[in-house]
Amino acid sequence: MSDIIIPRGFNGPRLSGNGGYVAGVLAARFTEALGGDGTVEITLRAPVPIDRKLQVARDGDALMLRDGDTLVCEAHAGSVAHLTAPAAPTDWAPVLRAGETGGSVGDEFQECLVCGRARGVGDGLRVFGQTTPGGGHSLSCYLPHAAHADASGRIRPEFIWGTLDCPGAWAVQMPDDPRPALTGRMTAKIIDPPMVGERCAVVGWKIGEDGRKLYSGTALYTEQGRLCALAHCTWIVLKS
Repeated sequence: MSDIIIPRGFNGPRLSGNGGYVAGVLAARFTEALGGDGTVEITLRAPVPIDRKLQVARDGDALMLRDGDTLVCEAHAGSVAHLTAPAAPTDWAPVLRAGETGGSVGDEFQECLVCGRARGVGDGLRVFGQTTPGGGHSLSCYLPHAAHADASGRIRPEFIWGTLDCPGAWAVQMPDDPRPALTGRMTAKIIDPPMVGERCAVVGWKIGEDGRKLYSGTALYTEQGRLCALAHCTWIVLKS
C-alpha cells in the first residue's frame, strides 16, 4: 500500500497530526482495502509525525500505520450502534454564540486544524464551540468550506472525522481543568456528508470516564436537522 504523509497544517497539537483528521485518512484506506459499512475504529498509539512518510500495512483484518518501527495508529472495523445521539438543535442562537466565542486560542491548540481560532477561513475547519453550562455537553458551530469538499460539493470524509473530534473533548473536560486531553481512540460513521455552505452544528456529550480516560459521543447535524455523522471517542488526559 502507498505511504501516507500528513502535511504541515493538518495538525492538532502544534507539532503532530490532528487525531480526527488522521483517523479519517486511515479509515478511508481501511474501507478501500477491507470494505465494511464504513464504520471504522481507529486507535492512536503515538503522536502522528508531520511531513514524513508513514507506512501502511495490512495485518489480518486490520490496517497499521507505522513510522519505521513505531506503531502510530491502527484501524479495525467498528460500530456506533450503541450511541444514542441527542436531538438536533432547534434553537440556533446558542450554536451561533458558541461559534463566536468558542474554539482554541493562545495555547498549544490555537493552530489546530479543527478548532484553532488562528486558522483562517478555507484553511482550518473552524469548528468553534465550548462546554455548555453545567458540563457534560458541548455545542459547536461549523460552516463547511469548498476547500475541504470533493467534486460534488460534499465535505470529504477525513474532514468530517475532524469535525467530530475536538467537540468531544469539550464535552468531557470541565473548563477549569488545565490538563490537555488527546485523542486515544475514535470510532465514526459518516451517514450523509454536508454540502459546502450548509451550516452545521456539532453536539458533544459525555459518556463516562475511567481514571484519565474520558469517553464522549459527537454528532454532526445540518441546520435542517439532518444527521451527517456520528462518533465515539476515548480521550487520554495528560498528567499535570
